[in-house]
Amino acid sequence: MQNKNTLISFLQAFGIVLVVLGHSRQGAPEEPLWSVWLYTFHMPLFMFISGFLLRHTQERKGNRLADIPAGQFLRKKARRLLVPYVVLGTLAFVPKVLLSRFAVHPLYLSFSDYARMWVYPAENPIVQFWFLPTLFLIFLLVVVGTRFLKEVHHPDKHLFILAALLALHLFNPLREVRLFNLSSAVHHLFYFALGYYVCRYRLAERMNRHLGTGICLTGGLSLLFVTLIPDFFGKEVLMAVNGIALSLLLGHLYIQRKWHFLHHLFGASYAIYLFSWFPQAACQQVFLGLTHAPWQVGGVLAFFTGIYIPLFIHRWMSRHKQGHLGRCLAWMTGLSA
Repeated sequence: MQNKNTLISFLQAFGIVLVVLGHSRQGAPEEPLWSVWLYTFHMPLFMFISGFLLRHTQERKGNRLADIPAGQFLRKKARRLLVPYVVLGTLAFVPKVLLSRFAVHPLYLSFSDYARMWVYPAENPIVQFWFLPTLFLIFLLVVVGTRFLKEVHHPDKHLFILAALLALHLFNPLREVRLFNLSSAVHHLFYFALGYYVCRYRLAERMNRHLGTGICLTGGLSLLFVTLIPDFFGKEVLMAVNGIALSLLLGHLYIQRKWHFLHHLFGASYAIYLFSWFPQAACQQVFLGLTHAPWQVGGVLAFFTGIYIPLFIHRWMSRHKQGHLGRCLAWMTGLSA
């Protein structure tokens, strides 16, 4: 159990480092190869982790997913995901309007622009926040789905469900529906379910047996996917699953070697996700816009400030969570849920 907890913490920390790194390339004349690589799997990885963690949490509590009180569960997820989506999105709205001349996607101070960011999550001032309502919608779909599938226990039936979700992913009937990010929810539901079933059937533990071979194979495939292998139908899924497998193998290697270089980020991944946009936007949009420094300078600054300023905020809130201000900020940002 301890190794599983460490594996989850590693995946969360590794994933958030990739997210911040991916958001640190603004101004590059063309997309770097490392950015192409991490964008093949880093958001599917977070959906995978969410499904994996849901199963792990239910196992630890001794509950079945179908027996979760739906109302209580969804209220908790709304507090965790939707409250910071609204609060931080609102706080970012006016600054982004004022700094629109530096922004890639400018906003205007109007009710229509403000309202659109709630209806179309991809238009939130903090672009990466599309993930929050999308994940909430997936939790909603999972809770509803388990009410109909609560008697499904056989592995073959679970494999059929996963295959059906893969088909839904590949032939997404809501592909053009941007309303409430329904398209993205359908798109990512497969990875969420994959994480859930990998945890349920202990598949992650079995990957520990051939670490060296597995890392070489998945690492080599990652390189080939973004360099030599041409596009084909289903390539995007294979790249994502391969990247998730590589992440799991690296997590096992991290545990086996008793490394600790990511330990200081354990438990802070969500805070880094929530707060990283503010320093990154300041470095890449304002700093580069005013100084015209090379994009690499803004990128390095954006990466380190995007990790460590939110980490400082997280630690401050942890130390002051018993105080009135600390409790209030933790509730507004979902960190108390």
